Amino acid sequence: MLDKIQLSKWQKALDSRIPILGGVRRRGAVKELAQRAEEPAVILLLVQAAGIGDAQVSGMARAALDSLPRGDAQDALCELAITDPSGPAAKICIAKQYRPRDQERACLMFFVTEQLDAYFKEDDDFQYLRLQYDKADAKIRSRVMEIVRKGDRRCQPFVVRPRKELRECSEAEIRLALQSCLKHKDWGRMFNTCLQLPMKYSFSAFQRLATTAWQPDTPELDALYKAICAYAAGQAAARSSATAALPPASGSVFDKWMAAGRSGELAGMSESQLLEKLKTADPPYGVPMVGALAMKAKPGSPAAKAVAANEHWMIRLAGHLTGLVTPDLTGQAKEGEDPNYWVNMLAKAEGVLDYWPGKPTPAELEKMNSAPSEAFAGKLGAVRSVLRAILAHQVTGIEVEQIYVRVEPDAVEIEMAG
Repeated sequence: MLDKIQLSKWQKALDSRIPILGGVRRRGAVKELAQRAEEPAVILLLVQAAGIGDAQVSGMARAALDSLPRGDAQDALCELAITDPSGPAAKICIAKQYRPRDQERACLMFFVTEQLDAYFKEDDDFQYLRLQYDKADAKIRSRVMEIVRKGDRRCQPFVVRPRKELRECSEAEIRLALQSCLKHKDWGRMFNTCLQLPMKYSFSAFQRLATTAWQPDTPELDALYKAICAYAAGQAAARSSATAALPPASGSVFDKWMAAGRSGELAGMSESQLLEKLKTADPPYGVPMVGALAMKAKPGSPAAKAVAANEHWMIRLAGHLTGLVTPDLTGQAKEGEDPNYWVNMLAKAEGVLDYWPGKPTPAELEKMNSAPSEAFAGKLGAVRSVLRAILAHQVTGIEVEQIYVRVEPDAVEIEMAG
């Protein structure tokens, strides 16, 4: 990797004004730069060198820029084209048909450099352009609007952006907006949006947020955020203002039975030994075996399948409680549902994943709180725990900023109320 000292050395050589010695220095510097053209840090210097009056210097620089490999180097040149759409970098990108690897950035570059035919082949409903416009600085926004006002009829719908609430958006619009937040690490916007979305969209986003260092800027939302991230990451949330009002999800007879399998003789048995014993075990002995298996086997393994197919419903239930048998989180699977009512209710995701938590009532929170502790175990239990934490805060008066989406007809731009 290049260091600042080396880059400064090349910059001084390009800036040299000494007629003879300066030319020699520039040629030597550009020769070195051309040899390292695949490195993004040298692209700006090569663009500068391409504009120098010395034909040998500019020729070497232009030759290097004309043959950039696809990847970081082309992306760096395209970024210069976006910031200066009429400059030398943009002209090279247009001539060589360079494009960023990121689809949103490619659409933005095509638009601001007036490659409108190329742009409309990829984004004829302004989905990507609006996502980029929302994040752009004033200079780029001004350039976008300048092109819109030039009269190409295809551009006119960009300024017609009806406003609608998240509930009115299609699944494609919601997922595209969340993907954009993820791609650009816009964690604050993602968090506020997910507080109003069903778990089928937001749970995986909360899991991603749990891996970042981002934090909300108010104590109330920070407490809620920490509780959500802990649940989404599969951890027991520490008791705080975010969880103090919530009933514990532990203490059932299943917890005691499964705990017995995590220590003592069963814990020392191999996976194959446990599976062999499980074939003839009654529930009081089989449930602890599932607790032991859950420490050794993974979801989807032969052991997990054996537990899911066991003749005793309590053993199958234990599989769900430990997370060894994973539920269908799409909420769509109908065939092959467990014949036992309790196992089926624990494993089904319908309702939990589709509920919109925007404006809950105290009765809805009470219904969630009255669920048995088993409902909050396993993967689907983590989903319920996150939803319950959100409902508790919505009901107790936490102000969540209203989210709207502008679309025309399917383009997506998330914006806060205000």
